[in-house]
Amino acid sequence: MLNELSVFLLAAGMMQAVLLSVFLLLPSNIRQTSNRLLVAVLLTVAAGFGELFLYGSGVSFLHPNYAYIGTLISLLQPPAIYLYTRSLMYRHFQIRLTHAVHLIPFAAGLIVYLTLYVPLSESAKISLLQQQDLPGMPVSLPLALAYHGAFLGWLGYSLSRLRSFNSDIQHLYSDIARQQMLWLRFLLSGYAGLWIVSIICCLFFYLFRLTDKTAWVLPVVSMAGFAFINTLLICALRQPAAFMGLTQEDETLLEDIQPIKAPPLPASEQVDKVAEFMRRNQPFLDSTLSLSQLARQIKLSPHDLSAIINNGFQQNFFTFISEYRIEYAKKLLATAEDKRTILDIMYASGFNSKSVFNTAFKKQTGVTPSEYRRQQPSSS
Repeated sequence: MLNELSVFLLAAGMMQAVLLSVFLLLPSNIRQTSNRLLVAVLLTVAAGFGELFLYGSGVSFLHPNYAYIGTLISLLQPPAIYLYTRSLMYRHFQIRLTHAVHLIPFAAGLIVYLTLYVPLSESAKISLLQQQDLPGMPVSLPLALAYHGAFLGWLGYSLSRLRSFNSDIQHLYSDIARQQMLWLRFLLSGYAGLWIVSIICCLFFYLFRLTDKTAWVLPVVSMAGFAFINTLLICALRQPAAFMGLTQEDETLLEDIQPIKAPPLPASEQVDKVAEFMRRNQPFLDSTLSLSQLARQIKLSPHDLSAIINNGFQQNFFTFISEYRIEYAKKLLATAEDKRTILDIMYASGFNSKSVFNTAFKKQTGVTPSEYRRQQPSSS
């Protein structure tokens, strides 16, 4: 029963991946680099599913020449995920010849496949497949560890770049909820977690030769894979409407405002000018306010404004704007006549995300917005 369910989920996952790939290959969609890379991710995931499908349905043992092809193709998945992540972060990201370095795991796998598996006789291949502890995994422990290492290495690097990106956007935007791509960070973290569990199981099974105790692996892998691809599909299809990535202007500005390139401490009159403008004009109430927009309003270059905020106020742009918004929200919450809900006050103060608002408010005041309102004498 479980094996039939596993085969069904794998077949369904493959069909979903292929159908969405066909949709993304339509002329209206394929022009976008992130869509092309998402197709690569989906097809390599489908290849991995295909390997498990052949194993679970018994086709691998009837036609051993087809075994390990899906495993080999799936080695393209980690670099495809990394490049897809980059394409979401940067709007004008393009594939370059230098990115061919990411093909090294696939090239190494292809050499191993052609030299160690293809020359074997059909009976030897069947015998090798029967020795598998984990579906689709090489029988050799070093090769299995190298396979896991490729996934964990590229997933770890992708997560590292995402963390750096989330730090960078705080220098440019006041509304970071749309730009953070937390969905991708959580998804890749969960996926990396699955591979960590897999490598632990791999070591355990290989060391203790428990080939007859692995019947549960295929159902678990098929369910986890099905959940992964559906989460990826839902979130990836929503992403373009939420955030199209940093522009080339943003990238140039980020490079220009790195702390190492920042000018000396700005004059006190510059700091006072910015503080006075914030107090009088309240630009922080614009929920989409960016560093470039505020710089135009104050009639400063983005580089100079960033230097003033970083060196004069000792803050990044996001924290700088958030503090003004929190102070504004505190005034509204302390006003007994203001009967608006906390959510309405959040929006009125320039925030677009409840989680960002609550986190920033508690960090600045030590209490939640609800607790702060209850503490006001006039509210009792």
